[in-house]
Amino acid sequence: MVSSKTKKQIIYVLLDFSEYSKTELLFAKSWIENREFEIRALHQFDFIYPTLLNNDLRLKIAYDQKRVIWNKWFQLKNEIFPEEIKVQFEILDYSLVEYLSSAAQNETFYLIMGLKGGGKMKQIFIGSMVNEVIKKLNLVTFALPKKLENFNPRKITITVHPEFSFNLKALEEVLVNAPKSVDSIKWVSIAREEDNPEDLSDYLDYLIKKVDTSLHQEFFVFSGEDTFVQVKAFFHSHNDNILLVQKGGRTFKDKLFRKFLINELVYDGSIPLIILPI
Repeated sequence: MVSSKTKKQIIYVLLDFSEYSKTELLFAKSWIENREFEIRALHQFDFIYPTLLNNDLRLKIAYDQKRVIWNKWFQLKNEIFPEEIKVQFEILDYSLVEYLSSAAQNETFYLIMGLKGGGKMKQIFIGSMVNEVIKKLNLVTFALPKKLENFNPRKITITVHPEFSFNLKALEEVLVNAPKSVDSIKWVSIAREEDNPEDLSDYLDYLIKKVDTSLHQEFFVFSGEDTFVQVKAFFHSHNDNILLVQKGGRTFKDKLFRKFLINELVYDGSIPLIILPI
């Protein structure tokens, strides 16, 4: 098993104080249980001022708005965290991506964000803010649906395809820091028309032997007609899952596959999503 870093690791949680925010903080709380993690909550201040306001009035409005935000934060924090868990909170006056890009030069961290969007918004993948972070930053990102109820997952299900290389080192770091409730890994590959299912099985068997973990592992290959129906049924029968994909993998390259995974499993199935860096 890969040993975790001796320095304390950080989980950044992006909050907008919508109905997603409580879910994000509860997930962060479950992830740090018995782990040396520090939670830092961030809120990007994006208040739109009336055009004709002078600078003094802008400063006063900003001060008043930020005071409201701080009050919301204290209320939310006290509702979720016991007093002994210290959680930092910061209001950003500039770009989240810029802030995280700077932090990534000196820190090891994960990022937790809420998935936004419905209807046509789903089709652009997972919301504009999450999409921007994934495109511009190469870090482990947790993207959470609004309806998440299970904060003690037992399985991490990983979708892979031999055409796309897989970041085993990043996966092993996630596994080291996963909640103790996680006891198994399920490797999944979904065959395309031109794929040989035996090749997919061989690749999954190779990954199982290669990954450094003591967790129970097994693999599943889905092929033939109604493949997506099979996969959806599989996930519905394993409702204590976290779905893990990799940036640059099939989830990002195959539009139909992406739409299915995000719409049917993450949004509608209320399954948390982990996105690994390349």
